[in-house]
Amino acid sequence: MKGKILVVDDERDIQDVLSFVLEDAGYETRTTGRGDEAISLSEQWNPDLVILDIGLPQLSGLEVCPRLVALDIPVLVLSSHDRDDQIVEGLEVGAEDYVSKPFNLKELLLRVKKIIRRTKSSDTSGHRLAIGALTIDLRKSSVSIEGDVINLTPTEYKIVELLGKHAHTPVSSEDLLKQVWKAEEWIQGTEMVKVNISRLRKKLEKDPANPRFLLNRWGYGYLLTDTKITGA
Repeated sequence: MKGKILVVDDERDIQDVLSFVLEDAGYETRTTGRGDEAISLSEQWNPDLVILDIGLPQLSGLEVCPRLVALDIPVLVLSSHDRDDQIVEGLEVGAEDYVSKPFNLKELLLRVKKIIRRTKSSDTSGHRLAIGALTIDLRKSSVSIEGDVINLTPTEYKIVELLGKHAHTPVSSEDLLKQVWKAEEWIQGTEMVKVNISRLRKKLEKDPANPRFLLNRWGYGYLLTDTKITGA
């Protein structure tokens, strides 16, 4: 068995089709058309993935999704093709990916495979990096300080994640360019790094002029730490 998948959609035909296709591909499935049942089933069955329709009646998919994410269960949302706002909202509340209805079954299977491979390959006991009061959730791609989630752009998150994986050790602007922007050479690349670091400080620091978490070691690079603990 490749994994356990819970299908949540109020249309019985979609439940049946997805269940058939997923089981034919080697997955074990369960189905429901209600958001409250999706939460209780997830708590009891602990699926590897939930395929969740955003437009559920009563308890909507947008209300269900963050409850599933809080259980560390990855979510693939289904949305009507003409409702881009639903997709954005679904990703904002923690969904891993989305597929628009009507969907291509091969595309859906590919996305399912990628999500399960990515999340299963993570050490579930070590998908968080804690640097003092700052926490990086590698599975959810989120950053929080003392429990408050910081709203970062994808590029800003990549910077924090990279620095977090090298916590307390400076990372050069050149390495940031290579690993975050995938650029070996970039005219004014160093300036771009500086601009993004400056924006990050405004989001992470109470006093950006006297940073607590995001420091600069002249001649070496930038590092992520917590000066209240390390005294750096």
